[in-house]
Amino acid sequence: MIFPTDSLIELRGKLEDRVSAGELSEAEAYREALAADAQDPRALRLLALLAEEEGDFAGAEDLAWRWLAADPLSHEVFRLIGRLLARDPAQEPRATAYIELGNAKLHYDPEAERDHAEPIPPEDEPPEVTHEIEPHRLLHALWVAGPDEVDRALIDRILARGEDIFPFLIGVLNLYGEDLLEEIDDALVARCMPLLGEIRSPRALPALARFIPLEDESLSGIGRWAFQRIAFPRPAETLDFIRAQIPAASPIELAAYAQQICLMPDTPGREDAILSMAGHLDRFDRDHRSVVLVAMIVSGHVMEGPKSPLAASIERQHGPDITASARRELKAVVKEIENEPAYVAEEDSVSIYDLCCTAFEPLDEDETVRAAPRPDRNDPCWCGSGKKYKKCHLEADEGR
Repeated sequence: MIFPTDSLIELRGKLEDRVSAGELSEAEAYREALAADAQDPRALRLLALLAEEEGDFAGAEDLAWRWLAADPLSHEVFRLIGRLLARDPAQEPRATAYIELGNAKLHYDPEAERDHAEPIPPEDEPPEVTHEIEPHRLLHALWVAGPDEVDRALIDRILARGEDIFPFLIGVLNLYGEDLLEEIDDALVARCMPLLGEIRSPRALPALARFIPLEDESLSGIGRWAFQRIAFPRPAETLDFIRAQIPAASPIELAAYAQQICLMPDTPGREDAILSMAGHLDRFDRDHRSVVLVAMIVSGHVMEGPKSPLAASIERQHGPDITASARRELKAVVKEIENEPAYVAEEDSVSIYDLCCTAFEPLDEDETVRAAPRPDRNDPCWCGSGKKYKKCHLEADEGR
């Protein structure tokens, strides 16, 4: 689960309290936590290692593979898998490959002891083992690069193994959502998202959608790029995903979805999806309703132009719910785009190499420009406003 929900955080806190009070063992608590979130890396770690310690090797292996998907950066999980595989002499080459990669990750944990495995020269490693371990070696190389520049060849090799590396790219985002990464690892997160976008699988949409509303523009802007990278060739599936999220979405998430809908290629149901958001406004106070309504109206203008019937319909029905301050913001945005034609979706000119190969520079809190290369003057602005770049952040970016 990318970014635990409030209810999940509350459950974890209660479980910790019950362990402290002696009502539950640590293992029992983690089993309950894992039942609530099947991707909980802490629970998977403890339960996998405990199963190995208790001699439940089949259970340990099942948990270890799940742990690997939830935390593909952990040296412990690679070494555990290696130890479990090594119990079968026929699996020695696989065991060695996993242990060696786990040992390679130990420079991030200098106090940990290395597991022993007699290295196999690369030319002697069975091809099937090389093929199996390659996605993990590629992700490790991307991780080790940190915020520095990355060679295009590495990105090409990752994309060539797209489906195989997909779950581990999601795993990195899971670690970010669980707050288990160092700040320097933001560079890895910022590269995993566009890689997921370039793989073009709608299965990445739930994870990417969680990054779009972030205040950190270093990551939210890249999340929007990746989301639209999937939406452009798969608009119907993307719209289906958004529709499914609307009933439980927060105000900021609904606003983000409205922005994404208006930037997608024209596909049947876009207007209905935006209008359906109004059916869930009664869950929010007036300020939060205003956030959603402004996004809905602006999206209508972006999709249909300055005289948007969709925008006019929303204003007629829900205008009284818009606060005075939100009304002023809306008027300012509409004035800026009043001479703009309806937006016609085009693939972003920023490429996967622009995002993944350049050095990563996280933004200061007060900055409002993104670290990725700027779009062309007539492209949609990176901020998701729906306005052309020249009409939105171009001047601010050039004054950076």
